[in-house]
Amino acid sequence: MRAGSWASVWLMLVIGCGGAQKEAQSPETDTETTAQRVRPQGSGMQVSTELGSIDSRAVEQTFWRLQNKLQACYRKGLQRVEYLEGDVKVFLRVGQDGTARYGYMEESTLGDRESERCMMDVLTGSAWPKPQGGEAEVRNSFGFDGPGDVRPPVSWGADRISDAIAKQSDALGKCKEGVSGRFHVTAYVEPDGRQGKFQAIGITPPSKEGIDKLDCLADALKGAALPSPGSYAAKVSFDL
Repeated sequence: MRAGSWASVWLMLVIGCGGAQKEAQSPETDTETTAQRVRPQGSGMQVSTELGSIDSRAVEQTFWRLQNKLQACYRKGLQRVEYLEGDVKVFLRVGQDGTARYGYMEESTLGDRESERCMMDVLTGSAWPKPQGGEAEVRNSFGFDGPGDVRPPVSWGADRISDAIAKQSDALGKCKEGVSGRFHVTAYVEPDGRQGKFQAIGITPPSKEGIDKLDCLADALKGAALPSPGSYAAKVSFDL
């Protein structure tokens, strides 16, 4: 895993309905928190506002504790894609009991759905610090450098495969039904052969509503007839 990849930039906390906003700089973990509850006196009504609080240092320690498992996901991915590399930004919604309600990759240039899913399974299946005052949102970014003894893939622009992707529009459209926003794809095109095909595909959703659409989209893209990259694999990113 890339050195320094667990560094973070800020912690934001908002308290109360329309209350003051406080910001604290944290050198370890980028976290956002959600759901501060306020119970008005003389009323059984509960009002939920946007943000609660979570221990950013404890979150950072949890990420460090999971490093080996995340690296294991990456090493397993290298067995399928020998030039696998890239950066990811993960998002988690943590409940008040310390379990992850859901999570997904907001950004990824890794390019392998299996590796991305493995990493998210590690993160969503782990125990997290219990937020105070409501649920919490946690974000963090980290990256993986490819093996130095393997030639990296050639970088392609999205225009190289736009016609091939357009031919899959019906299947892709059905996969995306009910979700607004763009899915971002990073993928590897296999080398050699007169017709190219995707060797591995990674996809990030526009929101949590798109999490369940990722496998359908990946399967639809696997049927695309691509131009051949020649003797060396290609890596390409595009939006759906």
